[in-house]
Amino acid sequence: MQELIAINNVPALVEVNFDELKATLSLELKKYEGILVTADTVKGAKKLATELNATKAAISKRRKEEVAKASAPVKAFDAQMKELETMVETGRQALLAQAKVFDDETRALAVELLQAHRAERWADKGVRPEFQRAECDHLALVTAVTGTGKLAAGARTKLDALVDEDKRLQDQTDMRLLKLENESYKAGLSAPLNRGHVEHFLFDEETAYAGKLAALMASELDREQVAQQRMREKMAREQEARQAEVVTKAPQESAATVVEQINSEDSEQYVASQGGETLEPSAPAASAPRDAGRVPVTVACTFALEVSASVTDEAIQAELRRVLEAAGITTLDTIAVHRQQEAA
Repeated sequence: MQELIAINNVPALVEVNFDELKATLSLELKKYEGILVTADTVKGAKKLATELNATKAAISKRRKEEVAKASAPVKAFDAQMKELETMVETGRQALLAQAKVFDDETRALAVELLQAHRAERWADKGVRPEFQRAECDHLALVTAVTGTGKLAAGARTKLDALVDEDKRLQDQTDMRLLKLENESYKAGLSAPLNRGHVEHFLFDEETAYAGKLAALMASELDREQVAQQRMREKMAREQEARQAEVVTKAPQESAATVVEQINSEDSEQYVASQGGETLEPSAPAASAPRDAGRVPVTVACTFALEVSASVTDEAIQAELRRVLEAAGITTLDTIAVHRQQEAA
């Protein structure tokens, strides 16, 4: 097509007696160089300026007329060439539009083929939805589809590598979570860490993951030790409070319990329930070595009870010992039972 372009360019010939006109103007203008305009000559000066302006206008008019004549063929040529350019560009854009339609359809087919192949590979390798991260849109090129409408080998190979990376990440994550419980107990934690504790760095590369996990283990171990210490202190305070409450309330509660227990059975039944033998008062416990500055103290408590006349003194003593020992009072030495009728 380009070889058909044939242009006969004859430069325009425009001639003028330039040198003659220039010499004449120079002589005329030289007459007025250095003229001092006065009141007497100002009128003539203005008249001369008007004449020179007319000369200038005549020169400009002739110039424009001749340039227009000479440039007319050039302008016609320029318009014709632009029209040809427009025709060519219109044809070109039509072809490009058709090519774009083809490319878009081919890329759309490439997306379908890539997604189908990716789903198949995920299924083959058992990649769970959480780890199905391979993106294939960037592989959807015109060259990704063969002339027969199949997925090109190059695109398939690249996509397989992405799916393999998904499988590797899944296996790595499963292994990390599988080891997490054992590593927690190994570090000394009483309760193992779970995925929620390591979620924010679970997918880091191995070195970073190991470092962050070790730091988390140490932090959790410190926190657990502090919590256990506080719990022990709390339990100790509660135990001390319970013991103090027992020491205060045990005598009154013990007396009521003894009366209820003793009155519910006669002395023979009670003695039998204790092993078939009459219970004798326990022997005084061996005194512990005395610390310097400490002195022994004997505390006497009196309980006013009403029991059946058939209940023996031994039964009363045995039941009272049992109740007090159950209340945590283990320093009981002797028990003396005094019946009012005997006193009378």
